[in-house]
Amino acid sequence: MLYKIFTIYVYFQSLFCGCGADRRNGDFEKPDFKYKVKKIARLDKRIQESSGLAHAPDSTFWTHGDSGTPPDLYRFNLKGELLQTLPLALKNRDWEELAESEEQLFIGDFGNNQNSRKDLRIHVLNRQNYTLEGTISFSFEDQAAFPPDKNNQHFDLEAFFYHQDSLYLFTKSRGRNKQLKLYTLPATPGNHVAQLREQMPVKAMTTAAALSPDGKRFAILGYGRVYLFEVQNDNISLNGKHYCLSAGKTGQAEAILYTSPNQLLLTNEGGKVFSLTLKEKKK
Repeated sequence: MLYKIFTIYVYFQSLFCGCGADRRNGDFEKPDFKYKVKKIARLDKRIQESSGLAHAPDSTFWTHGDSGTPPDLYRFNLKGELLQTLPLALKNRDWEELAESEEQLFIGDFGNNQNSRKDLRIHVLNRQNYTLEGTISFSFEDQAAFPPDKNNQHFDLEAFFYHQDSLYLFTKSRGRNKQLKLYTLPATPGNHVAQLREQMPVKAMTTAAALSPDGKRFAILGYGRVYLFEVQNDNISLNGKHYCLSAGKTGQAEAILYTSPNQLLLTNEGGKVFSLTLKEKKK
């Protein structure tokens, strides 16, 4: 019952909430380019609660479910057809996101709705044969209470990506005054402490993140919004030029991936697949 209520809440929030509050409070700019969000497919019904995206062989994609679903990766195409199910000898406590380097695939088992988990982990797979290379266990450097009080519940996590031997984590805030917090981790198995780099106020709860293939932008997905950040001098930062794009029709979208510098792929928990196309102004 509570899940249904939350789903209805997310639907109306994503449908009717624009970017006004983010522009007022987070200095998000109106984009100086056009963009289009389009539904392109529906996932095979065997793919439940798509929560992460990564590239797979032959211009296809990996996704997975979150808590309550099997520890499997699903390979699908742009028609939403299920091409392969890859079972993994891992536990899916709450898988929320995929990240990737050229040689490795990272599975984020770090969903933390109650802000009380002390076993946050990221599984590292070899992309050649999808065998486990190791696990990154981590904690947040600024979390002292499990859970913290309701106004400081900023430690849920559903979004990350890889860049230059590091993982960049973006938290999903459940506090009254929502904050997007950026942390970094070394992308190597072991026990680590996620270092807080920056934070900023945002309206939407963060559900996924992706770095563009040319490294010039990164995208943060939230319910009804996509936040775009410019990358300056190869530095991943929330302080660069940033835009808020309305994406109300995507509903409870939980995964995002760049397929080209100006094209993104999104999926939601209802199985819908969307494209987001950025149309740059002619110079």
